[in-house]
Amino acid sequence: MVRKLKSKSAGSSNILKQAQEMQARMIAVQEELKSKTVEASVGGGAVLVQVNGQKEVISVKLSEDIIKEAQDDKEMLEDLILSAVSEAMRQAEELAEKEMNAVTGGINIPGLI
Repeated sequence: MVRKLKSKSAGSSNILKQAQEMQARMIAVQEELKSKTVEASVGGGAVLVQVNGQKEVISVKLSEDIIKEAQDDKEMLEDLILSAVSEAMRQAEELAEKEMNAVTGGINIPGLI
C-alpha cells in the first residue's frame, strides 16, 4: 500500500518547529553552562583555576608557598598558571560538548560551542 505524502508546506513547518525547539533548548543549555564550573589544580594544589561552562575564568587561587617560591622562579609560576588554565578550559569544553550533545543528539554543528 502506498501512503499519500503530506503536503510540502506541512512537512516544512514541522521541520521549522523542530528546529526552533532545538534552538530554544540550546539557548537554555548555554545559559545553564554559565552556572556550571570545572576546576583544575596543578603543582600539588599550588595553583587552582575555576572556569565556567562558557569558558570564562572565574577564579585563580595560588598557595602561599608557591607565591614565596615564585620570588626566585617566576617562570615556574607562570607555567603552572598556564597549565591550570589550559586544563580547566579543556574540561569546560568537554562539559559544554556533553551538554550540547544531549540537545543535538550528537550531531556536530560547526560553530555551536
